[in-house]
Amino acid sequence: MSMKQPPSLFFQGLAAFGAALLAGCGTPGGGTANVPVAPMCTIDAVIFQLNSKVDTTLVSERTDPNVPHGFTRFRGIAGPRGNLAVGFTPDVYGINEAWSRNSSGSVVYRAQAHPARRPVSGDFNASAWSVNTQDARGTWSGVIAGGTANQGNELDTPAAGGLTVPQLMPVGLANPQVFGCAGARSEDDAVRTTWLFEVTASNAAAGTASHVSTIQDLLTGDDRFVRNPSVPLGGIGPNVPPTPRITNRPGDPVREGSVKCAMTQLDDDVATRELHMLVIRNGVLLHSMANNFGPATRSTGLTFNRFLTVSTWGDVGQALGGGFGNIISVAMVAQPRAVHVFFVAESGGLHKLWHAVRFSANGGSWRPADDVLAINTAFPRGRNAAFRVAAGMCPVADRPQDSELIYAMWTDDPDIRIGRISSAPRQWAANIFGSYSQLFDLSHLMAGSDPARQQTINDMVIVARPFRDDAHP
Repeated sequence: MSMKQPPSLFFQGLAAFGAALLAGCGTPGGGTANVPVAPMCTIDAVIFQLNSKVDTTLVSERTDPNVPHGFTRFRGIAGPRGNLAVGFTPDVYGINEAWSRNSSGSVVYRAQAHPARRPVSGDFNASAWSVNTQDARGTWSGVIAGGTANQGNELDTPAAGGLTVPQLMPVGLANPQVFGCAGARSEDDAVRTTWLFEVTASNAAAGTASHVSTIQDLLTGDDRFVRNPSVPLGGIGPNVPPTPRITNRPGDPVREGSVKCAMTQLDDDVATRELHMLVIRNGVLLHSMANNFGPATRSTGLTFNRFLTVSTWGDVGQALGGGFGNIISVAMVAQPRAVHVFFVAESGGLHKLWHAVRFSANGGSWRPADDVLAINTAFPRGRNAAFRVAAGMCPVADRPQDSELIYAMWTDDPDIRIGRISSAPRQWAANIFGSYSQLFDLSHLMAGSDPARQQTINDMVIVARPFRDDAHP
């Protein structure tokens, strides 16, 4: 079976993006050797483990030619783990990575959520997040950005901390940029919210240092603007918000907390830049979009760019025709002019995986949702067991200049299964033809030799990488 609409329509632009990344990843000017670029798909799994008790991250790369799915056995991540300022624990509550480039070559950004100290008690039961980068030579930086949604002395569970991890979003070809959505405090410090920021790695070839630009509070706009705040170097800040002012967006029913984000942009055309937000509230999947990225002016006369328009929340299930049941998990993947949305819905005790696409053209339209587990024949009626979903855009194993969608389904057990979605229908197995592959079971790739460790998957992300996180020239 194939998709209801030619999948090539919503894979447009991927080949150009992949080719640009590959073309920009060599050693500039033949200087110091960089790590060879070998584009790969990776799965990062955040796990909770007993005996000994730890929250950490494992990674599997799709580099094994001896198995149909290509993924290797999960191993511990290399490079920075958790809060480097806390020497006694490598705990990681959430992780995300993004592959970009600059004139020095490939750059990988890694965001992690991890423990943070509570000043009153002195323990590390709060949470915070940080961002590090890995350059074209495989060298990891120190922390280049950080923040927290914790007011200071709140008690955060690993799950609560994991929700705040920055979701990194690369856009652009000739002018690559990396944005992030992360958990933070509102300007008046009253609530947890989601902020948009831009982070830029240092570039030895250009002689520039890393820097971070805070852009906007996505959930409260300027509604919680603080007049005349104290500034770090002394003095006071502005007494009026920037103009044009953003107010009451996206509004009820979600005005605080963490949301899923994905940014779309066609090549380097900033006029096409859109930020899509998803959140599940009481079993309903809600969507909001920010666009019209342009200048706002501070009271000092200085200008900066941000999204000037943010839509109200819309019911995704209703837009897709309804009848899905209770939605329990969601993942989103950006394309140049579309976003793919995977969601798990329970109805009548059965759990189904649905895949829909929202196109940017003509003011935004939804392609009808595909019943993935019926199409790939794995669970035609749905699964009895609840599961969660992750998804990402990855290079095709034998054609790295091209890309395909990879999605993962997992339970706490852990039971891990992945599927592939190609840009054109093909024969996957004797009884499966179309754009959706059969499911591949990866559960054995995480099985440990000691069952007493009792590993439980808390979260999972799928990202493309130019090389392993422990790579060196």
